[in-house]
Amino acid sequence: MATTRQEPSADPLPGVERRQRADAARNRERVLGAASVLFRERGLDVGVGEIAERAGVGRATLFRNFPTKQDLIIAVLADQIDQAADDMRARIRNAGDQGVLFGILEEIAERQEMSRSMFEAVGEQEFLANPELRKAHTELVELMDESLNHDRKLGLVRDGVTGSDALMLLKGVCMVSDELGPESMERHLSLVRAALAAPGTECRLTGCAPSFER
Repeated sequence: MATTRQEPSADPLPGVERRQRADAARNRERVLGAASVLFRERGLDVGVGEIAERAGVGRATLFRNFPTKQDLIIAVLADQIDQAADDMRARIRNAGDQGVLFGILEEIAERQEMSRSMFEAVGEQEFLANPELRKAHTELVELMDESLNHDRKLGLVRDGVTGSDALMLLKGVCMVSDELGPESMERHLSLVRAALAAPGTECRLTGCAPSFER
């Protein structure tokens, strides 16, 4: 009896599937990059159609990755936090016997304007409920603790300070900057430095003290 020959499977070839996945990942990154730039340039009111056009993808591709604009804002915010975390890791890795904490705080403060507006758009409850944002924020706190421990071993930071403490102080700096203008940031970052520095470590205050005169 003749043996029946089996036809090859009609399923997509692995190589084709890999290319499709790679294309999908690139499209997602294009959308995130375009949204990040446009949100920074124009604020959160920019339309998704313009974001898709800037990214070089169709609206269907954008909505396939981000069903709502809120989903896109959350993804951009998580991406911003991840980028900050990557920069912190690099700073800690290359710090050697140099202090790292205060450079990290300054860098995060400089990025705060867009991240803060996105956080306000998302809302605290949704931020806390979103697994992606919660994971990114947890990693940020852990890295802040790591930078504190690094500087503490060098005798630069006082005992007992935690990553959450440092981030709360930084949040205050950003709120002051929103109220009094970006020129106030240098002064209040130097106040944070003085508050976190180890006793006996000289921390000269810089910038101008705020004036509330009208």
